[in-house]
Amino acid sequence: MDYKELVSHGDLHYSHNVKRSEGGLPIGNGVMGSLLWTSPSAVKFQVNRVDVYANDRSTNSFNQRHMDYGYACGFVDIDFVDYGEDVFQDGTIRQHLSLYDALATIQGNGVRLEAFAYDHSDVFAIKVADERDKPQGINIKLKMLRPAEVQTKSHLAVSTLSMRNGMMLLKQEFTEGDYYCSSVVAVGISDRDGVIRMNDEAGGREPVCDFRASRVLGQPNETEMRLCVSPASGGFEILVASAATFDRNEDITAAAVKQLEAARAAGYEQMLQEHRSWWNEFWTKSYIRLSSEDGSAELVEKHYTYYVYLMASNSRRGNYAPNFGGMLLSPRGDLRHWGAMQWWSNLRLYYNAILATGHYELMQPYFSMYSGMYDSCARAAEQQWGSKGIYIPETVWFNGVDELPEDIAAEMRELYLLQKPWEERSEKFKRYAHKKHPHESRWNWKGHEQWIDGELVYTDKSWGPFGSTSHMFGNIAGIAYHYWNYYEFTRDVEWLRDRAYPMIKGAAEFLRNYPSMRKEDDGKYHMYNTISGEKYIGGKDTIQVMSSLYGIMPVLLKAADLLGVDADMIPVWEEFYRNLAPIPKSDHPEAVFKTGENEPAIWVGAIGKVLDERRDFATEPMRYFHLCSLETAYDQPDWFETGAATLAFQETQLGGDWGRAATEMSSVASMLAGMGHAEGFKQAVLAQLECINADREYCYYQDTGRIKFYDNRLTVREGVNAISAQRLGNVASGLQYAVCQSQPGGPGKESVINVFPACPKDWDAEFSLWCQGGFRVTSAIRQGVIDSIRIVSTLGGTCRFRNPWGDTGISVVQEEREAITLQGSMLAFETSPGTVYTITRTQ
Repeated sequence: MDYKELVSHGDLHYSHNVKRSEGGLPIGNGVMGSLLWTSPSAVKFQVNRVDVYANDRSTNSFNQRHMDYGYACGFVDIDFVDYGEDVFQDGTIRQHLSLYDALATIQGNGVRLEAFAYDHSDVFAIKVADERDKPQGINIKLKMLRPAEVQTKSHLAVSTLSMRNGMMLLKQEFTEGDYYCSSVVAVGISDRDGVIRMNDEAGGREPVCDFRASRVLGQPNETEMRLCVSPASGGFEILVASAATFDRNEDITAAAVKQLEAARAAGYEQMLQEHRSWWNEFWTKSYIRLSSEDGSAELVEKHYTYYVYLMASNSRRGNYAPNFGGMLLSPRGDLRHWGAMQWWSNLRLYYNAILATGHYELMQPYFSMYSGMYDSCARAAEQQWGSKGIYIPETVWFNGVDELPEDIAAEMRELYLLQKPWEERSEKFKRYAHKKHPHESRWNWKGHEQWIDGELVYTDKSWGPFGSTSHMFGNIAGIAYHYWNYYEFTRDVEWLRDRAYPMIKGAAEFLRNYPSMRKEDDGKYHMYNTISGEKYIGGKDTIQVMSSLYGIMPVLLKAADLLGVDADMIPVWEEFYRNLAPIPKSDHPEAVFKTGENEPAIWVGAIGKVLDERRDFATEPMRYFHLCSLETAYDQPDWFETGAATLAFQETQLGGDWGRAATEMSSVASMLAGMGHAEGFKQAVLAQLECINADREYCYYQDTGRIKFYDNRLTVREGVNAISAQRLGNVASGLQYAVCQSQPGGPGKESVINVFPACPKDWDAEFSLWCQGGFRVTSAIRQGVIDSIRIVSTLGGTCRFRNPWGDTGISVVQEEREAITLQGSMLAFETSPGTVYTITRTQ
């Protein structure tokens, strides 16, 4: 495979200045990232980090939507023009992002710049060449994101500019009570003389007004510092380092300076060589190549490759996942729609397709973030709900959930479990809640807000304690299931024991012990008063939570058995699992949506009355937990039939056009591919890439200029400054399912490899992807014909796969050994670690 040729299909090429900064070229090393964009005279970027947050779970200062902030550290402009002609003009400018090398190049009139985010430390390395007949001085500007000092209630943000050892430094400090976070950006040059200037009274050489005892009043005026580079022909390097900490006692400035000095000592060319080497090796792990006469396959392929690049640039090495709306790429400061919290229903879309790429390292920030909040979530399960295990809110701060005063917790339990009328909540509870952020799930019942006579006034959402995400619990099991999937791909028993099992058990125990879980006269356990995907408010047996239970319980039982733990609990869990109420279907007398008497039953959202009056079918079992896919037809055919009937019903509702269901966040492409619907998958995935439903589903569409997607294939579906690649994650997951599946017939069951189960008939495809069990599978289909399958067993064990040639006999060759012959639809053979197997049909 010529990886460079293949990966370059996804490159970005511009011959114009982007009209909006959101369309810039993305670079990042997983901890630190930015878009690069141009003005007529400058190259601009914003330094963002995954570990910079203005506030955390303890805040009482951000009780208004969209006002909490984080991630950004500073602006950097490289200004090429003083008095003279613009250097970046439409038609003559050339901008290129090489995915294979993770290198951005911008060529203007007489100037050239290339940049990358160094893989081995948090440094942007930039090489500039001035080839103009009359070179000019180049000014590198380091700019604050806001005034030097900003007080927001109890929260204080202080930014300070300084200089050291020929470097410009910008330090941010955020404080509120015991909370502290600080970041530093350091900017320096090599191979060219320069002078640092700041236009305050001391020229930036010493602090101004440092004698003040109070903040804000009399704060420094200057918010910008310049490194003025001497005019000369030829090249020089710019290095931009960053660092961040939550420790007040750490000298974070020294950490940033040290990184820059190390980069300067190594030199640009050595860093570039190391950087290229890492990325070039990265691309050999897996791939998908597509082609078709109509060009649709190539369109999907380049977006898939681009998605893999984005994830490696935004989720690697750090302890926190990038924000779902913005990632490390926000270009307009640190305020954005939906703030700085994580919303799991959005965040999961970035990670669903990672494991099949084989780049398991890209999952680690996601796992580190959620594992890091375990203790706070265990306390929240007890305090807020009177349950066991862990309660991870759908919308949560980066470090989890704040501990409540005991009297507030006691009243919250009564209110949220409907044991106390909402109208009788105490004034103390109201005052406490008023200070809390309305996006946080536990306070999400807050509705419309407005300022009246200087006071922020809320209404609730008319459902009492229910908000859009307040009683959403499917995410808890969804997060835990990602941990389980990681084990299924890696078979790392130590990781299962130490990292995955606590999350799996915690999720299952929270749901099992939720006080509104009841065993009724029918002998079944029913769940009351939950929410499914921001709808079916207060419903019984809502589709999302029941799917979660059917997903997480068998996985818990299998994990406990594998690890030989919790023997006393296994009978309890087995009894609970055996007697779960069924996932709601339209043939239930109290279903929120009912099909006709002679029509097949389909999945629906809930049983009984729901507060939001929502009445509709549902597809969750085909989108989560491996509950319903092609393999389910063999293990649980009645579920498969219900899934097929639900798809048929939805297709009729859509008039046969699956593109109408393909919104940015929709998993419809994965669902269709998982069920083997090739043409429906194609319709959905192309519509999703073209954003054909943007006008009806984008948040704040008017505020973002009614732009469907930018030059760089990213959207602002979530709103202002909330750069999004969610649809690319959905497309990637759907495409992987279309060419290679390794789902089990149900949660916790043995996985089965199935190649090209939903590849459109007019597409030729070739792939090398990773499957559960540590198998790397490579195959190709051309004009509908599969020649062979190559399987590398990295871990050994039994390889199970569906015969892609029907019941035709197949031959399995282990390297140079004699072939074995197998026959039938379901085939299996034992493998040895590190061994290659080639499978072909015998006739």
